[in-house]
Amino acid sequence: MANTERLERLKNLLIKSNGIGIKELAKILDVTEMTVRRDLKSLLETGDAVIVRGVAVYRPKAVSVEAQVYSIEDQKKVMKEEKERIGKKATELLVVGDVVFLDVGTTVEKLVLSMEDNMQITAMCFAANTLFQLQKKNISQIIMGGGYYHPSSTVFESEAIIPIMNGLRATKAFIAPAAVDMDLGLTCSVPYDKTIKELEIKNSQKVIALITSNKFGKVKSTQFGTWNDVDVVITDKGIPKEWVDFFKDREIELFIV
Repeated sequence: MANTERLERLKNLLIKSNGIGIKELAKILDVTEMTVRRDLKSLLETGDAVIVRGVAVYRPKAVSVEAQVYSIEDQKKVMKEEKERIGKKATELLVVGDVVFLDVGTTVEKLVLSMEDNMQITAMCFAANTLFQLQKKNISQIIMGGGYYHPSSTVFESEAIIPIMNGLRATKAFIAPAAVDMDLGLTCSVPYDKTIKELEIKNSQKVIALITSNKFGKVKSTQFGTWNDVDVVITDKGIPKEWVDFFKDREIELFIV
């Protein structure tokens, strides 16, 4: 691939994904990481891109880097009705006695909003927006991961949650990938989500992925899981047919709402 053609493709990838790791870019472009770094140098010099924690992010204008990567307020406006339907369907999978991990993100918040009051379940959450809604539901028990607060996502980040999560066994984990790809699996927008999501998967009997249809065929900066980790997918009616076939072939239970 000619250098100019590769640079254009690189720029388009950054715009489309809103952040990709160097290693992932090398794999997608089928070049070495050194070549990717060399190509990125021109974008860095012109101010069209920045590097955040090893992640290349397209920068069309001077705004907060963290806000470019993720903004929960912006995400709340995206596919709002679809998220509500997905969240409502997810609550139908809850049963008395469940111990659940509630992942970060606005789709999981819709799950909590759809829950009945006074449910006899235990839930562990990691973001302030989820906790705020969850405490109104008067469930049996809430466990909150604490640490450094990220205002753009309302997530609390700390290595202190690792022994807590490793000591807890959940019946279900409701995870919310920022993007999913058939080959590259499940990815998230910000690196500090990775540990939470990996531990949710590791310590749960069943993993339920809540995915709006605009996330299919996309890649974000940080991979946290593969399709072998997923038992159930709940999505909206915009899911492409090839993805329906993909889940059927992999024997992943699919709910379309």
